[in-house]
Amino acid sequence: MSNYSTNRDWEKWFPFSTYPLDDSTHLKVICFHHAGGSASVYRSWTQIKGEFNFIAVEFAGKGTRKSERFITDFAEIAPSLCEAVDKLVGSEEYIIFGHSMGAAAAFYTADFMSRLYGHKPKEIIVAGRHAPHVELEGEFKSYMDDEALIEELRRYNATPKEILENREILDFLLPSIRKDYELNDSFRYHEEMLDVPVIAHCATDDEDATKELMETWSEVTSEDFYIKEFEGGHFFIFDMGMDYVGELMEEIDQYCYVGGRNDKVD
Repeated sequence: MSNYSTNRDWEKWFPFSTYPLDDSTHLKVICFHHAGGSASVYRSWTQIKGEFNFIAVEFAGKGTRKSERFITDFAEIAPSLCEAVDKLVGSEEYIIFGHSMGAAAAFYTADFMSRLYGHKPKEIIVAGRHAPHVELEGEFKSYMDDEALIEELRRYNATPKEILENREILDFLLPSIRKDYELNDSFRYHEEMLDVPVIAHCATDDEDATKELMETWSEVTSEDFYIKEFEGGHFFIFDMGMDYVGELMEEIDQYCYVGGRNDKVD
């Protein structure tokens, strides 16, 4: 299917990209953000000129689409999202990347794209989240109270102390963050199995996405699986800055153009 359309409404899903969305000379890497984030978390990635076109996904109600209704059920989002992805990639090869909640979005988007359009990604890269069929004991759920949500934010050590200690600011921010967790809760596993290679990235100090937990991603694909561990905590992909993006690009380049990996675990 051609990625050209006289109706360009689908472009709102992709507000930031390294190259124009209709560029066909660079491999597209579609990026999904963590809960509490937006497409803008990948803005610096989309400013890197090279052989890849990093493209950030924006959900309705977030960031550049703040005026739209936020949808908390991924099953409701998937049809229009995948229609947009189909128009974006056309007949080209593409990769999906996701961090934290975005890893689940990457998995289910790959599944929907395969089933709805018969056009699966070349691979998916997941970071900082356990596999979709794994349930973590004590994991935060969106029905829990504000104190539990604040503790969740504190545990990931990504929210400034000044915000965590300011109740007025928290009362303003928490409802929006909670919606992201409602979306995260909507990712329910129904025996989906990808026939797409999966690369998993984990961090040494991320207790909810340890190397052992990340290795369970091998159980939801019939294709190659590869895992790599980095120093850091849950947000290591941002804490490492351009060093992480450089390793990511090198890894994509090696996998896509050498013909895959024979090793299963780094």
